[in-house]
Amino acid sequence: MKLNLLDLRRQLGAGELDTRVLIEDCLARIEAVNPAFNAFIRIEADGARAAAAASAARYRDGKARALEGLPIAIKDNIDLAGSPTTAGMLTRRDRQAATDAGVVRRLKAAGAVIVGKLNMTEAALGADGSNPHFGHCHNPLKSGFSPGGSSSGSAAAVAAGLVPAALGTDTMGSVRIPAAYCGIWGLKPSFGLVSTAGSVAVSRHLDHIGPLATCAGDLELLLESMAGFDPDCPVSRPVQLLEREPGFTLGVPDLSGVDLEPAVAQAWRTTLERLKSKGVEMRSLAALPVSAGRIRRAGLLLCEAEMLAEHGGDWDSNRSAFSPQLQALLEWAGRQSAPKLAEAMRCIDKARLAVNQWLAACDFVLLPTTPQRAFAFAEPVPVNQADLTCLANCAGLPAVSLPLAHEPDQLPSGLQLIGAYASDRAVIRSAARLHDLLTGDS
Repeated sequence: MKLNLLDLRRQLGAGELDTRVLIEDCLARIEAVNPAFNAFIRIEADGARAAAAASAARYRDGKARALEGLPIAIKDNIDLAGSPTTAGMLTRRDRQAATDAGVVRRLKAAGAVIVGKLNMTEAALGADGSNPHFGHCHNPLKSGFSPGGSSSGSAAAVAAGLVPAALGTDTMGSVRIPAAYCGIWGLKPSFGLVSTAGSVAVSRHLDHIGPLATCAGDLELLLESMAGFDPDCPVSRPVQLLEREPGFTLGVPDLSGVDLEPAVAQAWRTTLERLKSKGVEMRSLAALPVSAGRIRRAGLLLCEAEMLAEHGGDWDSNRSAFSPQLQALLEWAGRQSAPKLAEAMRCIDKARLAVNQWLAACDFVLLPTTPQRAFAFAEPVPVNQADLTCLANCAGLPAVSLPLAHEPDQLPSGLQLIGAYASDRAVIRSAARLHDLLTGDS
């Protein structure tokens, strides 16, 4: 069962459902189903019940807010007051947050009920959903397979119907990759639109916090409460979202240099053919000036370098608590020179310019979300998972991953739509239109 925030809000507002019943049902389902997927690593039952009771009173008094009584879970690198923020790391297992993250404050102010903290890739550096300290998070569509990452628990919890929506973080694609692998929706907002204060950083230059949900409407509903300037966040911006609806001309980049898995390549060709048959205007766009793989590697170096600063104290005093894989990544970054880091930042700048030049020729850029579908934990981790998602992070632009239809015996793949800065609403609505075109019969 995939829950829907908009439907639940309607039922609550009409008196057809009580917030306390909703939250108890949600907690019961988590207790019953979570062991199979390991999406949650902490359940906030007492706090959720207290918030649900307060929401029930607000509904009774006619004072319900935008997200009143709706259950949401958050990735465990985002602070929830009184709860540990582990970031999937052994070194942080017992470190309780004193205050809520900026985005959590905004969700609570809108009435959302936070039901728990979600599993993730260690330190949010990686996209396979494995964690050596808290256990693998499994894809609800196929046990033993990756749900993607690093927001693995966020996607798995939503796809399994444990919660209608969840927060993840996205530095190189960590909301959109798991959304694609799990067949749900994910949004990376415009840079600076949603506060990242109170989250454990991977890269302050590339980090975003975004929602995962089962439909486009829920993404927009959540964004309206999440967005806003935060004076406590050094990268927050007073962004005015664009109100003008753009056209629907889709730019299709030359992907000849991207290694697409055969099934994804076929789904991509079928998508383009179907859109063409529907009369959608599409424009061919040039290939990137540097390879997607080189851009991804540049972003990874920036992430690793910034993480050495973020976790410097633990790195110096308790290095053995880092997994061997994470140690290897950070040690490699520590051996790189300042000119090498400057070169990586210039590569990211080239990607930013290229994506914005694409958007000068169209309304939205259309791409596969990932070059592959979910893979088994027993298989080698594909190095190019973030080749197509990292572009929107480099450019700071809003991007949505929407699920593509697939056969019941297949795992899903995702389609990615990127829009101009501050066009977040239009990107979500256009992604919904795109989904309707691809799934409709007409």
